[in-house]
Amino acid sequence: MSSKHYNIDYLEETGRFLKTLKEYSYNPFTNISEGTVIDLGCGTGMDVSNLGKLLGDKVTIVGIDHDETMLNKGRSSYSDQANVQFLQSEASTIPFETETIAGLRAERLIQHLKEPENTMLEMRRVLKRGHPLAIIETDWASLTFYNEYLPIEKKIISFLTDKKINNGIAAKKLTAYMDSAGFKDIKIEIFPFIIRTLKEANEYLWIERMIDEAETEGFINQQEKEIFINAMHEADTKNYFVCSINVVIVSSIK
Repeated sequence: MSSKHYNIDYLEETGRFLKTLKEYSYNPFTNISEGTVIDLGCGTGMDVSNLGKLLGDKVTIVGIDHDETMLNKGRSSYSDQANVQFLQSEASTIPFETETIAGLRAERLIQHLKEPENTMLEMRRVLKRGHPLAIIETDWASLTFYNEYLPIEKKIISFLTDKKINNGIAAKKLTAYMDSAGFKDIKIEIFPFIIRTLKEANEYLWIERMIDEAETEGFINQQEKEIFINAMHEADTKNYFVCSINVVIVSSIK
């Protein structure tokens, strides 16, 4: 069983799905005309490239990730952009001097960290005073399937938030993390996403894979798994499948 809730294909598929939200998340950085902006936990670098095009040649966009395979994908995909760079590092030790960064963005990173408070302090350390931080997170606790099997749904969500994802309720904690780290002008936006086919639910949420893992880990039994998966397939066949999940953007200033 994979310990990660993502791979290169997953990040690229969800990146396309979240295009509008991603573009909205760039707004805190549009007034930056020079210096360095970090995309922390950049994955394959889609947002590094987008920010590089948006902010122009006088701003360097640095994508940081711990996964060299992801970074190599970014380096090969965006080698024609002179103002983007990729560095390998853990999020808790950002390789820049104190108060040297003009802006910092992190998308779907905090949910994977076992000690997110340390990373928040590190983000604050490298940011210049008066400069922006924006964090995007999936609210896994908000996942909802519109069928009658609510008790099974609750167990599946418990698997995701309590076992599968290191910090599965990170989205609900973001404002508190920022406040504790000393950030100011904290704002939160909530973006609900509606998924209307099982195919998309499997692409964007890996839902049947996650249900299989929930059974393997003992959060649901085999009968519950079969009931829930059959209900999803029946709803999909009859064209009334729907599930929803929230994504939040929390922004602030150092």
